[in-house]
Amino acid sequence: MINNFKTDRTIGTGVKQKALASQIKGLAEAILLQLLEDLWIDKERSRCMDFFIGEGFSICSEIAGMSSDDKLKILNMVKDIIDQNSGKDKKVRGIRDDRGEGYELVQ
Repeated sequence: MINNFKTDRTIGTGVKQKALASQIKGLAEAILLQLLEDLWIDKERSRCMDFFIGEGFSICSEIAGMSSDDKLKILNMVKDIIDQNSGKDKKVRGIRDDRGEGYELVQ
């Protein structure tokens, strides 16, 4: 009988690293999607806004491989959701230049 299952010894290190990187990217994307969803829940909105204001969004969006245009689109979505649900108490400000980018959710 031939064993067709790969064991730890037969899977190359590069393959394992790619699989892990893919899982981490998927986790970052899931975090972003969950927080966008939670913005619609009154009890969760403050925590979600803290995520988008703080470093959490920056870190997750980098891990997810988002472009600066995609980041700005997400922040504009956040702004729209907040405006619709909490009396327009916060705004998103996005700035792009050739050497870097800055995103900020401000009161």
